[in-house]
Amino acid sequence: MKHIHTTIRKIHPDEYGLLREFLYQAIYFLEGAQPPPRSVVDLPELQVYIAGFGSQPGDYCLVAEVEGTVIGAAWSRIMEDYGHIASNTPSLAISLLPEYRGLGVGTQLLNSLLLLLQENGYLQASLSVQKDNPALHLYERAGFQILEEKGTEYLMLLDITQAAQRENVDMEHTMEKQRENKIRQWFSMWLDRQDTGIGALFAPDAVYIESWGPEYHGSGKIKLWFDEWNTRGTVQRWDIRQYFHKEDQTVVEWSFRCAMTDGTVQSFDGLSLIRWNEAGQICFLQEFGCNENRYDPYAQGEPPVFREEQALWL
Repeated sequence: MKHIHTTIRKIHPDEYGLLREFLYQAIYFLEGAQPPPRSVVDLPELQVYIAGFGSQPGDYCLVAEVEGTVIGAAWSRIMEDYGHIASNTPSLAISLLPEYRGLGVGTQLLNSLLLLLQENGYLQASLSVQKDNPALHLYERAGFQILEEKGTEYLMLLDITQAAQRENVDMEHTMEKQRENKIRQWFSMWLDRQDTGIGALFAPDAVYIESWGPEYHGSGKIKLWFDEWNTRGTVQRWDIRQYFHKEDQTVVEWSFRCAMTDGTVQSFDGLSLIRWNEAGQICFLQEFGCNENRYDPYAQGEPPVFREEQALWL
């Protein structure tokens, strides 16, 4: 699948004329069959989708734009069309130029339009689709349910509220995975002794606090510390055990081992408390360490016997 940079935006009033082309592109016919003439969109049963668009309640349209060209559209309207359910339920239509199908653009358009309808108070949406139209799978993934069979078509209905909840869960899961990937990138930098993007990973004003005292302000100072530390030590192990996510924060549990050039070897367990900014960068990170070599000071009874050793914290 090729990658294209797509912008999803609201249609401009002076672009309503584009809906004639996208209405034609929405007409499904079997591969190899003779396409209908473009004049077919002038039939009354199709004109209901676009005639006077923008003048009725429920008229919403989003377009997909690539390098300044509109290549797809998804729109809604409360109308007596093939997918009509009720007077408070908008029907949907979606189509793309043929060369842009199968690239995920339709999913972006559909999800964005459903969110727009939810923001404007609509609780459900409907559509009609041919049974053998590949777009059926797009609608099923979005949560549309078959309400009725009408010959060669399905009448489908979606509870927008439930779909939005599923979408929010999916978005939250994706965001968490992105954060985990960034944490793994940070740990890998130390293991590989190579800066692969400190300036992008940390906010310019980020604060980084090590558990034994040092505090670094700004991504520039964090990079300085990284570069300097790697001249006098080597991280041998930095294993992630688990993550915890809540709102704009992540806690990661890990185990660490390093060897310094003076022969000192340090091993300990730890936690990192991380806060993220809206740009997805680390804006605050504080580490908490715990010696790996633990013991029971009451193993021989009272009084306790403590070892005289330095705390090995990062």
